[in-house]
Amino acid sequence: MKYSLNPHIFVFGKTIKKPKISISFLSYLLRGKQNILIDTVPDKAADAYIQDIESVLPVSQIDALILNHSEEDHSGALQAVLDRHPQLPIYCTPATKERLQPTYPEADFRVVQHGESLTLGDYTFQFIHTPGLHWPDNMVTWLASEKILFSNDLFGQYLAEEPPVDAGYSKEAILKGTEPYFERVFAPASESDKAIIADIAAMPIQTAATGHGLILQSQWPAVRDFYVSHVIK
Repeated sequence: MKYSLNPHIFVFGKTIKKPKISISFLSYLLRGKQNILIDTVPDKAADAYIQDIESVLPVSQIDALILNHSEEDHSGALQAVLDRHPQLPIYCTPATKERLQPTYPEADFRVVQHGESLTLGDYTFQFIHTPGLHWPDNMVTWLASEKILFSNDLFGQYLAEEPPVDAGYSKEAILKGTEPYFERVFAPASESDKAIIADIAAMPIQTAATGHGLILQSQWPAVRDFYVSHVIK
């Protein structure tokens, strides 16, 4: 699946729609003076994922990968990417590097700290660590110039569409997929770990480019408010 979020941001991914549950696995490519890949997809979807990327540009022309989380639904296609670009810099949290380095000993992992900003070509990213949401290694990536939060697991939903956008979804339909996702993924987190959700939700986000579910624009306020209401008692 390939979709253009705007003329320079592409979305790639895998969608699964079943009677009892739907979910998507989303990755993003930002084109510019440097081409930046954000997250990957599960290994089982790697072949189609690589084909979709290379319909836009060769993997060898990607300048950096931002990996928000090491879990295999987001890092599963990493080997396929590295097979085509072994020197690709990978920006991630210390915990993501610690988990993945033994599997990819030759990979160029570059640790980013909480609150750190990094300029890559046209884009300046800020990294916000979210440990415990839902693994110790999670982070989200903020692109202030576009008011886009690449939120990985955060603000996800059990929903799937192609294209993976919330256009046409009512508040009720969005929340029907949001509530069970939150309960499974984030409800077990500690109150201290969940506290940062309210801080992130207060940012001037116009698009939440999630790792699961739909990319949130028109229904971002509904999902934001749901998450905040469940972390502020």
